[in-house]
Amino acid sequence: MEALRKLREAAIEKKPVQLLTEANEPTDSIKDAVHVKFGDSEPYALDQITNFYNEGSPQPLKAVVFCWLHDKSSIVEYKNACLENGVPDFKFLVKTDLTTWLSGSADTCQFIKEEGKTTQEGTGATNGADVSSTETVKRKLDDPQLERISALEVNSIDHNAALRGTKNILLKSLISDAKRFSSQLKKSKTVKGSHSSVQTNTKKQPIIIVSPATTALLSLSNIKEFLEEGRFVEPSVKRADSGVVIVNHPSDKLIPSAQSIMVVDNADLFTKPEYWDRVIAIFTTGQAWQFSKYKYSKPETLFQHYAGFYMAYQGDVIPKQISDWNVSVVKVDRGEKRFRDKMIVRDLWHSLEKILIAKNYGAE
Repeated sequence: MEALRKLREAAIEKKPVQLLTEANEPTDSIKDAVHVKFGDSEPYALDQITNFYNEGSPQPLKAVVFCWLHDKSSIVEYKNACLENGVPDFKFLVKTDLTTWLSGSADTCQFIKEEGKTTQEGTGATNGADVSSTETVKRKLDDPQLERISALEVNSIDHNAALRGTKNILLKSLISDAKRFSSQLKKSKTVKGSHSSVQTNTKKQPIIIVSPATTALLSLSNIKEFLEEGRFVEPSVKRADSGVVIVNHPSDKLIPSAQSIMVVDNADLFTKPEYWDRVIAIFTTGQAWQFSKYKYSKPETLFQHYAGFYMAYQGDVIPKQISDWNVSVVKVDRGEKRFRDKMIVRDLWHSLEKILIAKNYGAE
């Protein structure tokens, strides 16, 4: 975990990540490197196993460092580089979750397992107790007064022996009742605690999908500024390098994982059904081709399962299919009239928070 923390500190503070050969010479090739330095840190062996897990297996530091060095690469370029250099590769969302945590955009990473207490700590505590007990016995033997007092001591009994009394009573008849009561108690606790347990332990980062169309008013280039700062700017033609943008929305109404939302414009990388379970909203331009590779390709069916939004300028004509698809319209002003943006974004977040709470992202 120390190596991962040092890598994260270097990433946040923009410190260099330097690969070293066996002769401690700098190199740009991961194949030739055996150590790595994060800023001014001591060298770390690249083959050491970290507590970052991928598909249930702990990963070597080399795979984590290589993933970070390809933070800005597309998923295809990253996987090809891993294949060429013999480095284990991570899937799109695993890579995104790791690089988001390393860059400081997120406080947690769901694929990192925290370290527990070491065996040495437990052993040390036991040895300390044994030494203390031995010293106490030794002092008793050396002190005559303690020896006289010890002769008058009465051995205590535990509560089970005290409650049993002088007769041996078999309680087999009560075992079935106790088991039934224990089972009912566990079910009751499960029902009460299931909601909060699912929220805090198993709920993953929610996802918003925007349209990749060049005509879209809301895209990866301007959605972060719009949702975080409440200010609309014209979208840029340039696409985000990673294909992913993280939007932060602190809220007492939501659990921590729901306060950092992933925004994508390409659903081709949703390789598991669980990705679609995390989708909370879909922004569309009214063009049906956007949904050709979605879970539901027909917009009439798609927007029965997911909340849809259409962004337009004030005074624009809204396409007929938008109302047919049951999609909500978000209108912004043209030009420099930006004073209404914060109110529009506030209302939009109000709708998104309702959706998040309905999908069990609400805080207790």
